[in-house]
Amino acid sequence: MDQIPDCWISRNLSEKTRQKAEAELNESDERKAQAITELRQKIGEYSTENPTLKLPQSDDDAFLVRFLRARKYDVDRALKLIVSYATFRATHTELFEGVTLEKIRPILEHKLPFVLRERDEEGRRVLLFQPARMDPNLFNPMDVQTAFVYVLDGLIQDEETQVNGFIMVEDYTDMTMMKMMMFDQKLIKQMADLVQEAFPARFKGFHMVNQPWFFSIAWKIAKPFLKEKMRSRIHMHGTDMNSLHEALGKEGLPAEVGGERPAYDPAELIEFLRLANVQRPPAKPESSSV
Repeated sequence: MDQIPDCWISRNLSEKTRQKAEAELNESDERKAQAITELRQKIGEYSTENPTLKLPQSDDDAFLVRFLRARKYDVDRALKLIVSYATFRATHTELFEGVTLEKIRPILEHKLPFVLRERDEEGRRVLLFQPARMDPNLFNPMDVQTAFVYVLDGLIQDEETQVNGFIMVEDYTDMTMMKMMMFDQKLIKQMADLVQEAFPARFKGFHMVNQPWFFSIAWKIAKPFLKEKMRSRIHMHGTDMNSLHEALGKEGLPAEVGGERPAYDPAELIEFLRLANVQRPPAKPESSSV
């Protein structure tokens, strides 16, 4: 079997990231072992009390660590995140059921989203989304959202990403009113719920560039669904690309947003996902009490 390149899945935490995990997440070998045991016990207790919601298997230490890192080793908050994760996937089955790499391949080949091979200076995984690339004759925003979640499920297997988190750049160049209206309230709330409460990752910043005047319509819809912490991580650059480059480093961005890296090629991401054997959610329970 081909080995996944280190740029996508790290074999061990780098020393810099290990120190960050210790300083920011309260991680140590002793705390990790203790927290895994506590979380596994709480999952068992919760499952006994709430048999109608099927939680993910708790016998995989690496899987549990994702949730512990996302909640800085607060075991109770990690359990809450696992419950939200399972509930979201049971509720939004359209994002998961029957989804395969081959099904979403055309969307990824259309560069929705970009995922940069190299991390930024802080070790964060950088994703770029250009919504104007959507072709309603080929796929709709729900298809794109499905692909996005599939990609996240693959990327979060990497331990460096679990600790350092994600950065999102949304470039609205050539965006039209018609395409903007495709993002309705349900879709916006769904994504807000995912990144805030239902995925084991640290979303460290969202950078918006080249927003058209009608972007304010989508922002007005989205704002009530965003917690203050998330709002504080959203940066509006407008047409000032220098502002984006100062925030993220021009040398680390692709040519599509005025960066110094070559134009983005989705082939590496697709090959990574092929090798990664992306884990999909558990089957939908008959009902949910959460």
